Amino acid sequence: MLNRSDPNDLRPALSLLWLFAILNMVFRDIHEFTMASTLNEILSGTINGNPMSETVLLYGAFAVEILLLGFLLSAVLPARWARNLNLVLVPAAIAGMFVVPPADPDDIFFAIVEICALAAAFVLAWRWTPHTHPFKTRGDGYAV
Repeated sequence: MLNRSDPNDLRPALSLLWLFAILNMVFRDIHEFTMASTLNEILSGTINGNPMSETVLLYGAFAVEILLLGFLLSAVLPARWARNLNLVLVPAAIAGMFVVPPADPDDIFFAIVEICALAAAFVLAWRWTPHTHPFKTRGDGYAV
C-alpha cells in the first residue's frame, strides 16, 4: 500500500500529518497536567467548569478514535477512499477541537498548530487526484 516510488501517492504524507496533529494534542494534554490547577480540576470532577462523567469520557474516547482512524486509514485505504476520508474527517476533527475551546495562550498555540496540520491534510486531499486505473502504464498504452 505505501509505495514511495509513486509520487502521486499522498497517503504517507496524509498519515504523517494526522500523526503530527495527534501528537500535538497528546503533548498539549501532558503540558496541561504540569499545572496544579488542572490537577485540582481533575480531582474535583470538573474540567473547565464541565462535570466529567463516564458518558463524557466515552464521547472523548470516540473523538480520539476518529483521530487515530484518520491516521491509520489514510495510510492503508486505497487512494480514492483515503482522499475521501480526509475530506470528511479533517473538518470533523477541526470542529471537534472547539467543543471545549482553547482557554489560555498555550492551548491556543497548540490549537493553531493542530489546525494548520489538519488544514494541510485537507488541502493535500482536495488537490489530490488519485489514479483510478488499477494498472500503471508505461506510456505506450500497455499495462505493466
